[in-house]
Order: sequence, then structure tokens, then C-alpha cells
Amino acid sequence: MPERGHVLASEWRRVGLFALAVMLLTSAPYFVGGLAAGDGWTYGGFLFGADDGYSYLAKMRLGARGDWLFTVRYTSEPHEGALLFLPYILLGKLAGLAVPPDDPGLFAALVIVFHAARIVFGLLLIPVSYRFVAEFLRAPGLRFLALVLITLGGGLGWLLSLAGLGDLFGSLPVDFYVPEGYSFLILYGLPHLALARAALLGGLLLLFRALGRPDTPRAWLPWSVLAGLAWGVMGLSVPFYIAVVYAVLGAWGLALWRRERRFPWRLFWRAVIAALVVLPVLAYTGTVFLSNDVLGRWSGQNQLPSPHPLHYIFGYSVLAIPAVAALRWAWRKGTGEDAPYLLLAAWIVIVPVLVYLPINVQRRLSEGVIVPLVVLAVAGLRLLISHRQQWRRARTLVLLLALPTAILLWLGGLVSALQPDRPLFRPDAELQALDTLDVLAPPDAVVLSVKETGSVIPARTDLIAYVGHVPETLDSEAKEQQAARFYAGALDDAARWALLAQVDYVFYGPLEREADPAPGWDAGLRLLEPFDPSDPYRVYEVLRRD
Repeated sequence: MPERGHVLASEWRRVGLFALAVMLLTSAPYFVGGLAAGDGWTYGGFLFGADDGYSYLAKMRLGARGDWLFTVRYTSEPHEGALLFLPYILLGKLAGLAVPPDDPGLFAALVIVFHAARIVFGLLLIPVSYRFVAEFLRAPGLRFLALVLITLGGGLGWLLSLAGLGDLFGSLPVDFYVPEGYSFLILYGLPHLALARAALLGGLLLLFRALGRPDTPRAWLPWSVLAGLAWGVMGLSVPFYIAVVYAVLGAWGLALWRRERRFPWRLFWRAVIAALVVLPVLAYTGTVFLSNDVLGRWSGQNQLPSPHPLHYIFGYSVLAIPAVAALRWAWRKGTGEDAPYLLLAAWIVIVPVLVYLPINVQRRLSEGVIVPLVVLAVAGLRLLISHRQQWRRARTLVLLLALPTAILLWLGGLVSALQPDRPLFRPDAELQALDTLDVLAPPDAVVLSVKETGSVIPARTDLIAYVGHVPETLDSEAKEQQAARFYAGALDDAARWALLAQVDYVFYGPLEREADPAPGWDAGLRLLEPFDPSDPYRVYEVLRRD
């Protein structure tokens, strides 16, 4: 049996094969979507959260055209850029090396690079998760069970769904829509979260290494600095995860103080150095959102509240019940060189507090909790059951209860990929019209459309959508209503011209036509020359009043 923290070569081979299998499994529905396209439809490259997916491509497109600073592409208000979403900006630059920014093929290149990043970061996250598990569990069988549960495990959301309670208390089950609280959705379609999670766990592993070094700064300081740099990567992916790390470190320090009955200076200095290294990222982000009105309003309207507590109970009870049995084990071991064991307990204790703090991103503060919870659950299950046959039954039962959510999510993605339709697919004629507009219009011109059309405009073009994404469109609901009333011809003359003063072009297709426009809705607009009045998709230029 390997020592704590040591991973045998045979283990790494199994982990590598498992990681490849998982990433191939999560990639299969995307290939199906690509094959299902045709007959007038183009696959957008996503299986869930298409609006968010197109917004990621829009951020990548900024990098592809040479930008380093992020600007919101779904709102017409002018604003300064900021160094945010750097992983997507860099991925866009990579795509831009292969396809020129003015080539319509850039959209496909962005999708390919996005999924290449998803696979690469997934192949990074899975081994890092295993290495983190190995810090606490010695038996390879237990480690691998924990990895499976971390990677594919969920809660009882599948049971609620099958029982017809999928919208209990007005919310989906947490394991269906909170990627931070689990891992499957991250591996399925969110590469920046996979990178952030890998960096978070990697930073903790480096901090553990610092704790194991002698007390002379020369011995431990480099490891603490490296931990901070790892968290810097995490913060550049998702800035507020830094606050999550700070909260977890604080809870760990308090638990260790209580456990040893003396202040944990050894952990304190090592953790403080790591925290200071990453602090500039958090300070910069905070300054940006406080000083940039548009970015601040965008952040403020990004409301992600936690659901009713019963949803968390259903989401984590399968793992929490055996995990409780291991809390005493973690408390007893968590001292001296084994102080990291207390981190497990502190992490799962602090998260229920974090997810109900009075802030706008409550549920996202559950980031990474699945990892310590699974470690404790596997340890607790093994402590409770020593008989080999009973252990096998218990292990099978936990897997049967924890894996169906991932299976349902995968099947749901596969079924969606087989049915070409909006929003996962886009009509070829729509994309061709956008390509034509992208050639004719200057970069950063503002295009009016309905929200569903607007969601793809910044991903397909270098143009800005008047409305297209919640929350990246400021006052999205009001703008969506204004756009609908415009196309219906229901705005009075003053309101109509006030709206047109904010945009440069008006896109008109079947979705916009659903508003049943009144005669004269296009007054003050000039049909762009390549388009014909009989075309199903056409674009108008706004004629400015003198």
C-alpha cells in the first residue's frame, strides 16, 4: 500500500485511462451534434447553457482580433476594458493564429479551441483531484472510488426529477445546474471552471508541501509562493474563488487552533504568504468593478441565489451521511504534520455558511466542496464497514445513488444534439446574414435584434448586441421588452428614436418577425444593399437625424 501522498505508477496509468474515458464520454454528444447539423442548420458547439456558451466565444473573439482587455459585448453602453476572462482571451488568440479574424471560419475555430481547452483542462483536473485524494486515503481502491465520485458523482436530483419534483420550491435540483458544487458539468462544458478547480486544488497541495517543510523560510517559502501563483491562475479564471479560498483557509486555521489549543503559527505564515501572492488579482478585480460603472452594474445584476436548503440536502445527503462518520477521524488525525486532515472538515462546515451569505453569487461559493466531502464519505464508509462483502454492497449502493444525475445530464445532451433547433443550432441563413453584416459594418457597431438572435451576434461577428445575454446586457429585461415593442411597431415616435439612437444596425429575421410588425416599422432605416426586401434575413442601417 502506498504511503500517504504517494501515487504508484500503476495508479497513474489507471487514472490516465479513466480521465481519457471520461473526456471521450463527455465529448461524444458534441460529435453527434456536429454530425446532426446540415439541412440548413449549423451546430453552435454547446449542449447546455447556449447563451453562456456564445458569450464565452464572444470573449474568445476579442482575443482573436487582438484585444487583451475584456469589454461586455452584449450591452450598448460604452465603457473601458479590463483584464478579465484572461483564459478565454488567450484561447481566442490561439484560434486567431489559425483563422484570420475577418474569416467566417473563425466561429468554427473558436468552437474547436474551446473544446480542445475543455478536454485539456479536464485531463488536468482529474489527475489533480486524484493527487489531492491521495493526500488523505492510502488504499488505491479507496482513492479510485473517491475519484469516480468526485468526477461523476451527484446527489438525488435524478430522483426528484423522476418523481416529478424537478422544480421543487421553484428550483432545479442543485446537481443539475450548479457546476461549482460538483464536477460533471464542469468537465461536460466549462473549461475555465476546470482550470480554476485544478489550480485551486493544486495550490492546496503546494501549501501542504510548505507545511511539511522545516520552519526555516528558505525551506517552505517557495512552496507557499507557488501555492499563491496557482491560486493566481484560479483567480484569473474566476476572481471570486480567491475569496472562497480565503474563507476555507480561515476555517481551517480556526479548526486547527481549536484542535491544538494554541494559535497555528506554522499554518498561519505559510497560508498568509500564499494569500498575499494572489491578493493583487482580487484587489484589481474589486477595483475594476467599483470604478467601472458598466462592469459594476453587470456584476451586480448577476444574481445567482442559493435554492431552498432542502435542495442541498437532496444534493449532498448521499455523501454527507457517511462523511459524518469520518469527521471524528479527520479531527483526531488533524494535528502536526497531518493538519491537512482538518481542512476536509473545515471546508464542508464553512460551505453551508458561504452559500447563504447575503451576496449575489451565493450558490457559486460551493466551489470544490465535492472534493473534501467525497474524501470524508469514502473514509467514513470504510470506517463503518470492514467486512469485504458488506463493503462491496455499500460501495455499489453509493455509486447507484450518486451516478444517475451524470447519466441523465449526458443523455439529455445527447438527445438535444440529435435535434437541430435553436438555441443549440443556428439557421445557416441567419449566420450568412451575420457574416455579411460583419463585413459591411465597422467593428463594435451596435446591432438591434431580439434577445435570442442577439445571443450569437458577438460570437459570430465583431459587433455588439443591444440585447442578448442575462446578465451581460444591462437592464436586460427592459431592453428585451423595448426590442419586442420596436419590432411590433408599438413604440411612440420619441421612444422609437431614443432606441434607434443607441444602435447602428437593425437585424430582421423570423424571430424578429414573430412580433408581427405594423406597417412602417422600418421608418428611418435603410436596407443594406446586399439584402433584398424578400429575404427571410435582412439588415437595416439606422439613418441618423440631423
